[in-house]
Amino acid sequence: MARPTRRDLFRLAAAAPLAPLLGACTGEPDAAATTPAMTSATTSATTAGPSTPARVLIRGASSVLTMTAQGELSGADILVEDGTITAIGSVPDVPEGTEIIDAADCVALPGLVDTHWHMWNSVARGMAATAKGGFAPSMAALSPLFTPEHHALGVRLAIAEGLAAGITTVHNWAHNTRSAEHAEAELSAMTASGIRGRLAYGYPQDIAADRTMDLDHLAQLAGRMPEGLVSLGICARGPDRSDTATWQAEWAAARELGLPITTHAASDPDAAALGGIAALAAADGLGADVQLVHLTGATTAQMDLAARSGSPVSISPWTELEVGYGIPPVAELQDAGVALGLSVDNVVLAGSIDMFSVMKLTADLAAGSRRTQSVVTDATVLEWATAGGAATLGLGDVAGTLAVGRPADVVLVRTDRIGTAPVKDATTLLVRAAHPADVDLVMVDGVIHKRDGRLVGIDVPALLDESAQALAELRAQAGI
Repeated sequence: MARPTRRDLFRLAAAAPLAPLLGACTGEPDAAATTPAMTSATTSATTAGPSTPARVLIRGASSVLTMTAQGELSGADILVEDGTITAIGSVPDVPEGTEIIDAADCVALPGLVDTHWHMWNSVARGMAATAKGGFAPSMAALSPLFTPEHHALGVRLAIAEGLAAGITTVHNWAHNTRSAEHAEAELSAMTASGIRGRLAYGYPQDIAADRTMDLDHLAQLAGRMPEGLVSLGICARGPDRSDTATWQAEWAAARELGLPITTHAASDPDAAALGGIAALAAADGLGADVQLVHLTGATTAQMDLAARSGSPVSISPWTELEVGYGIPPVAELQDAGVALGLSVDNVVLAGSIDMFSVMKLTADLAAGSRRTQSVVTDATVLEWATAGGAATLGLGDVAGTLAVGRPADVVLVRTDRIGTAPVKDATTLLVRAAHPADVDLVMVDGVIHKRDGRLVGIDVPALLDESAQALAELRAQAGI
């Protein structure tokens, strides 16, 4: 007997019959989704498994933003069969048994891509200032107390919020990997969720600068990674936060295993002064396989070096501002020709997962720094949040675009809400007006994880109860 695929397992999980999806984006907005108490799209969900129709037609979206050379299509259909997009445009002949989603009052776009996200600490939402002090001392008190179960819970909470907000591809920066069990717990949580992305294997927060991460377990894990939506990489401290011999050993191990690398670099002016980017370049440690995160304090020469080497950059403007790194140099990074992706970073600082607000802030930081509008256009920042972000992770062939033959990672955003209508154009709506609560449908690899504004297959009240209990226990142990 053939081994069941992940899609088969999701079908089995959806034991209850799938109701037709007619009217998903038409007529009056779902009443529950517009109730004042429902400020977050994650406050309600169905708990049957994620729905996996073999064939689904998303019909007549007001706009389809393909993020390819095909551009924007009006009133277009998207046909999905067995998780793959098989047609975009007009699909007049629909085979019998096709699920129909009427998207007349929605913008369709590729799932959003988050390029740097510390999921493990999601249960510590808003704990950036405590009796211990600011972000660094607060997390120093909490991070040693996190068990593998806490890490798995943090990943589950993060992914639920991300899916609700239209994020379908994630880069899980696991930089408190305290044991093999912690890494396994995060990987299991990611794999079970149905999200697309990468686990960046890391190190304990309190590791000494002369100690490497667990390279033996990394190699073991790399050798048995299952095929599927989740791949493996490493997050390393790099020259800014570890000894030369240490980071070079980690780079060598990752490259021998064929794993991509990500590292925080030039996060603020003090870190930039350490010369880490130049040290990486001198040791052949940059390139398309090495993502640099933040660069908030980077000099023009350092940005140019990143661009010339092909190393992509991830920025997280909300957290970079809050933690005091400085003003993210968005315009300067664009001028340097750096390949950019966007990030929420973590909810300890950011508070919530909202890629729409990240896009708007990113564009406006560039405008503010140059004192003129549209230094970074709305179209550009949407590209960074979709196709561009996917490309920086080496996932441009499977994420970030809507195209025939590509996996069906599709998001529908309502245009008939008090905060989204009337519509000037679809790109402006997404960057300037939309919020996570406006996300009506989320599909990853053809599997529906959010429908009619509600998560599918996640018991949100139970998840929130678990998270609240975990944080209370951690705070009590840490004395904060």
